Amino acid sequence: MKLKCKFVINTVAGDRIAVPVGSNSPLKGYIKLNSTGKDVFEMLSKDTSRDEIIAQMQKKYPDTDPGDISSSVDAMIEKLASADLLI
Repeated sequence: MKLKCKFVINTVAGDRIAVPVGSNSPLKGYIKLNSTGKDVFEMLSKDTSRDEIIAQMQKKYPDTDPGDISSSVDAMIEKLASADLLI
């Protein structure tokens, strides 16, 4: 899976936001991201699997409970999918 359209991630007033670029985005606005959300978003800029995302997050955050990582990744994927942002 990957993001349906291209996004630019910037920091505005201390918040990380992802803004869609181009006219093919179903999203008319932006998405506020925390640091792990930013990592997931960057991984989804190219075709990757849920398991690959979870493995990368576990490497980056080895002290975090694997179940918490899986739950967080699943929640983000679900939100992006429900907004029609994934292919």
